[in-house]
Amino acid sequence: MIKSIVILLAMELLLPVLFGMVFALSDENVTGRKHFFFSSLVNGQIVLYALFQVVAVYSVLHSINFSYVLKRFIPAASAVLAALIILVIVKYRKKLASVLKNKPEKISFWGVIGFLLFVFMMVMSFFLTYTDGDDAYYVTTAAEAVVSDTMYAKNPYNGLATISSFRYMSAPYPIWLAFLSKSTGIYPTALAHTFFPWSMILLSFSVLFLMARNLFGGDTKKRGIFLFFASVLIMFGDYSIYPAENFLLARARQGKAALAAFVLPYLVCLMITIVKRIGEGRKVGLRELSLITFTAVAASLCSTIGGGLSLALVSATALATAVVYRKLKIPALMVLMNLPAFAFVILYLVKG
Repeated sequence: MIKSIVILLAMELLLPVLFGMVFALSDENVTGRKHFFFSSLVNGQIVLYALFQVVAVYSVLHSINFSYVLKRFIPAASAVLAALIILVIVKYRKKLASVLKNKPEKISFWGVIGFLLFVFMMVMSFFLTYTDGDDAYYVTTAAEAVVSDTMYAKNPYNGLATISSFRYMSAPYPIWLAFLSKSTGIYPTALAHTFFPWSMILLSFSVLFLMARNLFGGDTKKRGIFLFFASVLIMFGDYSIYPAENFLLARARQGKAALAAFVLPYLVCLMITIVKRIGEGRKVGLRELSLITFTAVAASLCSTIGGGLSLALVSATALATAVVYRKLKIPALMVLMNLPAFAFVILYLVKG
């Protein structure tokens, strides 16, 4: 069991950081260790989600066994990781050394309290397990994939052979849960209800940290107050089964939780970054534009509607930016970089 937990920690913490280092180091605003860690963690998880979405949907469309996903995703992810690490060594090794040597920023009182509240939520998510009606589909689908080496071949409610709706097959988040279960040796149900929620809360906190940096820059007091009030709103926002707070605290194992509490908030954070750069007359480069694509595809993994919501958000931001700053090139590129994810929505409409 200890070995499984160590592997899980490596997959949920170390692996995303390694995947996201390039995106963190290519951001000139990242100078401290905390900012580097949270930026790497978030961006790396987004890239992993996007890669997995492509492999998993291809496998589901061709009715291939679950083991095929492992055989294709692991080598593909390894190749991408190797390329990213080489890029860090060749282009960003000096920046990495500088970031790691920098003294950590002082944390304000409000920041400490906000962080402790998120730690409290992470601990409680581990001990206070919660069941939901959707578990009958999502968790069972993950368990079926691990046990029978199939994907969406059975009705999880009665175990009979059936063809699942493409609404679920085009957003295979339960297969991601099955992948983590198979890789760590932890049973899908145990993983979903105990170990998985804390990682989603950590990702949500990391996005809020990045958003605070975007909004308030180096003002640690304002950033701390932002994180404190965000944590309070999350803790007391679970007033029904519908708000994003409920998905994060009670249903973190479901794709809708990852979409509402992690992916879409990060896309908002990314839009703020791009608009600020345009407003300040700074260049919007390949880093920001490519992250739009990765984030939109990651949203498609979480939910069928994810690609459509990401396109709506990016398009609205692009339109407002074009009107306010009277620039068309970057807003047009923003929408264009989101279109690959919308292909999953079209695929659902055609296949569904």
